[in-house]
Amino acid sequence: MFKNVTGDWPTHERFILTSCDDLYFIKYFPRFYKTYKKHWKLPVHVHLIDPSDNSIQRLDGLDVSYTYCTTDKSVLKWPYSYETYCQAQRFILLGYNMLENQSVIVADVDSYALKTPNEAQKETLRSDMAFSTYNGRLMATFCNFHHGRRTQARRSAVMMQELIEQTDRIGVDQLVIKKVFKRLPYNDLKHSVWIRHRNVKTKQDLKEHNNRLIYHEKGTRGKYKPIEITWTDIQN
Repeated sequence: MFKNVTGDWPTHERFILTSCDDLYFIKYFPRFYKTYKKHWKLPVHVHLIDPSDNSIQRLDGLDVSYTYCTTDKSVLKWPYSYETYCQAQRFILLGYNMLENQSVIVADVDSYALKTPNEAQKETLRSDMAFSTYNGRLMATFCNFHHGRRTQARRSAVMMQELIEQTDRIGVDQLVIKKVFKRLPYNDLKHSVWIRHRNVKTKQDLKEHNNRLIYHEKGTRGKYKPIEITWTDIQN
């Protein structure tokens, strides 16, 4: 699935992992980087899929670690969603590489941090696996993988890779995460505090979204809004 993965997996005990293709990286990463660095103060690791030379140069100028790869398109069973394939890569990479002392926050690159977590909220992530839920699903938008579940993390990576290579199923990451982790103990990232999994259609929706630790919009409506933080805001 991965062709020529370049770069080293980080050795930090705690860090934030995101993964995306070049288009999402160019559009969303400045906001992701600036807000998570400000509010979470943790190392950031980026896995880029099919990056341009310019994107690699940009990463070299930032305080991040990174890996990147090119897509082996022969394993994709079209009309398999390339976006979903990209989303699954972070969990596959994590499952195969997670070290015995690591706990890793996984976040969508088009999410961003709104508030600084307090110590109790940080402990919610440090102490176990952590997911928010929506319509019975464990959500992959913002979650925590704990070193005590390394065996399950690897199992989920294997399952995702097999599904991508053998089927054209959409939503592989959420399907596998629910199957592997739903019945295990995990900390519930409550909607009222952590993240709201709804479209923003009204002023009340926007108010509710802005009152969480993490901001993310479902659907395409939020994807087309102007991104106020640009590359010039994070580059020296």
